[in-house]
Amino acid sequence: MPEASKEPKGPLAGMRVLDCTHVIAGAWCSLLLADLGADVVKIEPPGGEVTRLSIGAFRAYDFVNRNKRAIAVDFAQPLGAEAVRRLANTADVFVENFRPGVLDRMGLGYEDLRKGNPALIYASVSGFGSTGPYRERGGLDLVAQAMSGIMSYTGEPDGAPMSAGVPLADLNAGTFAALGVLAAWGHRLRTGEGQHVEATLLESALAYTVWEAGIYLTTGEVAQRKGSRHRLASPYESFQTRDGCMVVGVSNQRLWLRLCEVLGKPSLDEDVRFRDPISRLKHRDALRDEIEARLATQDTKSWVEKMVERGIPCGPVQDIAQALADPHVKARGMLLQLGGRQFVGSPLRLSRTPAVVRRGPAEVGEHSREVFLQAGFAAEEIDRLVEAGALVEATRKNSP
Repeated sequence: MPEASKEPKGPLAGMRVLDCTHVIAGAWCSLLLADLGADVVKIEPPGGEVTRLSIGAFRAYDFVNRNKRAIAVDFAQPLGAEAVRRLANTADVFVENFRPGVLDRMGLGYEDLRKGNPALIYASVSGFGSTGPYRERGGLDLVAQAMSGIMSYTGEPDGAPMSAGVPLADLNAGTFAALGVLAAWGHRLRTGEGQHVEATLLESALAYTVWEAGIYLTTGEVAQRKGSRHRLASPYESFQTRDGCMVVGVSNQRLWLRLCEVLGKPSLDEDVRFRDPISRLKHRDALRDEIEARLATQDTKSWVEKMVERGIPCGPVQDIAQALADPHVKARGMLLQLGGRQFVGSPLRLSRTPAVVRRGPAEVGEHSREVFLQAGFAAEEIDRLVEAGALVEATRKNSP
């Protein structure tokens, strides 16, 4: 397992980011930038943000806040807000995920910060955005998945609506925000001009309803729950084997004929119900029964090996422990060691400027003095901020 590098490299080396976020969506945005080499400074309240709360040995904060330095500022105080404004004058990017209007009231909105730094890229992540009738509503991943339609067609046909097993809207919003920052960065490199980037949970979830929205806008058909089944192809779903579950995806007639051969059931292709893609979609329940009856005779590993040999897209349904132990995941270096702990690495692969994990999650206020000194604050100014309770500094006890 590779050791995470501490060298400050990456394609975004030199980009300075202030991360004024909490929980996951905004923090995910700045994490992506940090993994690509940006110098990200996490701004937290004096007591730290809510995800620092440990649930047993697990602390959610650690897994969306690696590669960042941490400062603790009470920007509800005028003195603290002014300190953040001065920091923003030296930054390239400012990322926040408060409800629209909250930071404006503290003098930390886009229009406030661009006065001192016209080149600033200001990224806002929220539930519903800065305009529209839902502007004031708080945003949650669950709410976005529900309102985007995703929950209505996720789950088994006879079951209740379900959310995805991961915070899809949160992570997508953070990813789209990071993409927006990179687009704005390209514009700034050409023109020197900053701008406001906005990503919302609802729109980021809605953007992923590619087939469902497309089908509705074309035909008027409203998507229904189909379990793991694909809407446009069959067989393309999960199946029970003798010892577990696997998925098989047949997207064309050539693969269908190969599957019939692997299953030892050439007669399936002779069945009028399964002869062509449209017929298989119409009779997918009967097709599922036929396939599962055959798959039940052998274990998952055996079937996967046979299908892979014939070029049929397939794979075992793995739990998270099995996924992280998968030999391909290990061979690709997706698990990293950092300070005696393991983290999932970046999925981005750049041949000349790779993504790099340089540091683990920082403690509350660990880099407060360092960051403010680098921003041009005098030591005496920092002391006054600390004395006023507007700035908290702390030292990591066990640095990796």
